[in-house]
Amino acid sequence: MKRVALALLALLMALAASAAAEGEITSKAQLDRPGVRIGVGTGSAAMLMVEQELPNAELVYLEAGEGFEAVALGKIDAYVYDRRQMELAIESGRRGVHLLDEDMEGVVPIAAGISPASKIPDLEQSVNAFIAQIKADGTLDDMYRRWVTDGDLTMPDIDMPSDPRLHLVVGTTGIVPPFSYYVGDALSGYDIEMAYRFAAYINADVTFKVYDYGSIIIAAATGDVDLILANLNVTPERAEVLTFSDPFYELPVAIMVKGDPKPDAASDGGKSLDRLNGARIGIQTGTSYTDTVLERLPDAQISYFNTYTDMVAALETYKIDAFPGDEPVMKMMVAEDDRLELLEEPLESVDMGFVLPKSETGEKLQGELNEWIAAMKADGRMDALFEKWVDGPESGKTMPDYEALPAPNGTLRFATEAAYAPMNYLRDGKIVGLEVEMAALFCEAYGYGMTVQAMNFDGLLPAVKSGKADFVAASIAITEERAESVNFSDPYFNAGTVLAVLKGGEGAAATEKAADETGALGGVADSFQKTFVREGRWQLFARGVVTTLVITLLSILFGTLLGFAVFMLCRNGNPIANGVTRFSMWLVQGMPMVVLLMILYYIIFGSVAISGIAVAVVGFTLTFGAAVFGLLKMGVGAVDGGQYEAAYALGYSNRRTFFRIILPQALPHVLSAYRGEVVGLIKATAIVGYIAVQDLTKMGDIVRSRTYEAFFPLIAVTVIYFLLEGLIGFMVSRFTININPRRRKPEDILKGVKTDDQD
Repeated sequence: MKRVALALLALLMALAASAAAEGEITSKAQLDRPGVRIGVGTGSAAMLMVEQELPNAELVYLEAGEGFEAVALGKIDAYVYDRRQMELAIESGRRGVHLLDEDMEGVVPIAAGISPASKIPDLEQSVNAFIAQIKADGTLDDMYRRWVTDGDLTMPDIDMPSDPRLHLVVGTTGIVPPFSYYVGDALSGYDIEMAYRFAAYINADVTFKVYDYGSIIIAAATGDVDLILANLNVTPERAEVLTFSDPFYELPVAIMVKGDPKPDAASDGGKSLDRLNGARIGIQTGTSYTDTVLERLPDAQISYFNTYTDMVAALETYKIDAFPGDEPVMKMMVAEDDRLELLEEPLESVDMGFVLPKSETGEKLQGELNEWIAAMKADGRMDALFEKWVDGPESGKTMPDYEALPAPNGTLRFATEAAYAPMNYLRDGKIVGLEVEMAALFCEAYGYGMTVQAMNFDGLLPAVKSGKADFVAASIAITEERAESVNFSDPYFNAGTVLAVLKGGEGAAATEKAADETGALGGVADSFQKTFVREGRWQLFARGVVTTLVITLLSILFGTLLGFAVFMLCRNGNPIANGVTRFSMWLVQGMPMVVLLMILYYIIFGSVAISGIAVAVVGFTLTFGAAVFGLLKMGVGAVDGGQYEAAYALGYSNRRTFFRIILPQALPHVLSAYRGEVVGLIKATAIVGYIAVQDLTKMGDIVRSRTYEAFFPLIAVTVIYFLLEGLIGFMVSRFTININPRRRKPEDILKGVKTDDQD
């Protein structure tokens, strides 16, 4: 109990210290108090400075570069490091942090570390003579200007000796741009250029070894490397185990804290598109934005996401710096989430159209759609539609009843993403939006009925090509590459592509203040209301649960029957049956489940009018059946072979022996594993959204796309999955108890067996 009390006391003290550290940090003096956590590099000059200037703070030891993320996520209150590297991190797109105006006292000399155990003769004198020479001829200043000041990250050509007389081993870190970092699989940077120049100076070839900062000093001390070139701080402790060269330059040490800097009134507040060159940009999978982004921002780092909501979450947790989207959708997103804002400068302007198959029917629909679009534009009805959905209030966004359209010319299958207002989204359990109403009005004008299905964006074009949908619209840009495989209607809309970024300055401060005023419980209540209550969204989750249960239960039933039937065919060693089974199991089990589902949906059943739910049941039946086959084979194999001989001696046939003797003994070996396969199947069904099935996970994504809540709908989906796993696991447990041979009555076990030998 005493240990528990001490642990609780320590926890309370940590919480109190954490609370004391909260609040905006605007000066260095605020950091010198208990509970404030300051990140520093182990053994660095920054560590010594903090120990001397801020003795009351708690030190947190980090590797180079880790401090940026730790500050942004609030894991530490400040990070002390050299100013220029932190400025470069912010300039390259690091969000959620800024530097204090005050630096730490003094500057840090940067030099080469020289191993006392190096076998290269007079290495210290050679290094210092080299530094003196490149200082005198201006090379050192030119290197610093190119790599550090101007950001010209280009390694120059350096003539290396063709017949080197020495071999130089240089230790570096590879994680500290622009001094030492990787470009592809090759090291580059200021220190790497320095190493090559020095190797040429002493007529040596050079090999690099990469370490973290904690190990690189030991490597030099033991002679594993001859020289350290890694933006190395000169400190008294390090000087005890290795020799330092004359300094290359001196760096001020700055303090990074959480929070975006307030925009300069004389600037654009960081909203210039050019400032995002080199930043991390999120792209939705399947869209055409990658080429556009790289054309305008050639140094951007691209990351791919399934939905806009995933990109919002990534943006707000500083994993990306911006993401593009169509202006109407992005405006609605920003209106819902006041943490975001749009850059005024667009990336490009794109035409959007309906997508149709390259077939005779598709070309007929293309002509009708083009005719209808022209008429809608001519009489102003198209402009009225856009005004209603893009600029009008939600109460005025009415929809025709497309489910009740007369169908004298047949029914068309329309597919969309159903995830992004105002173009296509779910409201009160029904797919609505500008593009949905356009499709309905077209069908009404040309005598078609219409069904609407929602699917992931990257599944829309395959749905058209495979005949799963007759026409598609989801803010799809008309591109030459896409036009090679599908037909497009004439454009119905020309939209600007804009970038969403996090608000900075007063906007972010206001958001944090509002969040503080709301409180944790208020935030949860608000999230619950938006996720479940508003627009009756609980019904979406209910529908998703039903779909998930249908797929799961049918797959368990059919998969169990399939696995058992195949085992019965193979159990006596039929070579054909066993060969086919081995090949089928290799094929099914070796293929990622999502790939199997898409092959079934778009290729094998591509020309068949079959629902995504049926395809999902087929796919999971195959995989579950393979698992059941393997379990039966393992369980039966665990039964001693003498059981067969004993049964045959009693006059049992092979079939009766299996069902009355072998199978009851085999089942206990596999029942727990069978239950595990069932639970795994429930979780595996989360991928069926790829084939236009609105299961629980897909419904969660749809709700997230409306609420722009990054995490609450995911937590809700997780809780529901836990409940489903518990429910189905309980049902399977009851079933396994009932078939457990240890619970069978003796007369049932001995049925058919003569127990009286007196005759």
